[in-house]
Amino acid sequence: MKKTISLILVSCLILFAFASCGNNNSGDEIVGNTLSFSQANSIEQMKKLDGQQVNIIGYMSTLSPINGSFMYLMNLPYQSCPFCVPNTTQLSNTMAVYAKNGDSFEFTDRAIKVTGTLEFGNYTDEYGYEYGYRITDATYTEVDTSEMSDKMKLWQQLASTDVISDVYNMYEYVNFLCFWPTYTVEFESGKDYLYPSDALRFIETEGAQYNYGYKEGYFDSMIKTIEEVSTSDFSTLVENIKKAKSLAERAYADLKAEEYTITAEYGSSFNDGRSQYKMNNADEFDKEMTAIYREFAQWLAEWEI
Repeated sequence: MKKTISLILVSCLILFAFASCGNNNSGDEIVGNTLSFSQANSIEQMKKLDGQQVNIIGYMSTLSPINGSFMYLMNLPYQSCPFCVPNTTQLSNTMAVYAKNGDSFEFTDRAIKVTGTLEFGNYTDEYGYEYGYRITDATYTEVDTSEMSDKMKLWQQLASTDVISDVYNMYEYVNFLCFWPTYTVEFESGKDYLYPSDALRFIETEGAQYNYGYKEGYFDSMIKTIEEVSTSDFSTLVENIKKAKSLAERAYADLKAEEYTITAEYGSSFNDGRSQYKMNNADEFDKEMTAIYREFAQWLAEWEI
């Protein structure tokens, strides 16, 4: 989990699952050149298709550029912004797809099958999103979903509540609690690391950037929304939120108990001897945050055509 982030003192929602591909029942090998969002276990298998023609079914994000030069392909409908790893610009569960030179994509909200060339590399696009591979020289055709499965209908019910966006916000909040010492912020005097008192203000002050997660019943309200759609079909998501709640409570308790030390570990941003902090349980939080977010990402990636 990337933890070093620049933080601006404005409210910002970065929606977010890890980039996922592959297509067979075991998840160990890619069959032919068909990619799937639901199998994210082996980027090494995907690299075998570097430079080859591939195809994948998904949905075009409305954040795709108006000129149609490229698009963000997502595994689910009703998600407008690219999915990112929390508090980063690293795409996940979203693929960047570029049109052939001189061509452009016309927006559609229907499911589409994209065909193009898979390219690996380090890319940063005009919106600042980063990714390790993309699909180029691409075209698409619309897919008939008139006989949508019961599973996708169930997803539509859940998506209509906006709770998935709430879960991404939740991970932004949990990530901040665990890794606030790695954040930098623009103060009136210039950029600096957060001090413990700054972190508490971001959490406890009414209207502050992360105050939403501090409010009473925050996690439980998401669970209630999910269970109103189905008390059984989304049990994995409910359990994931409970794990995130437990981690958030422990990280907040450590912050209040001053369980942190001054360190030079994060000194690469300034290299001028400024005081920085590290949570005493930072490594434990890092491991747990990565595990529960990956669990959520894998759950999310299962919901596709």
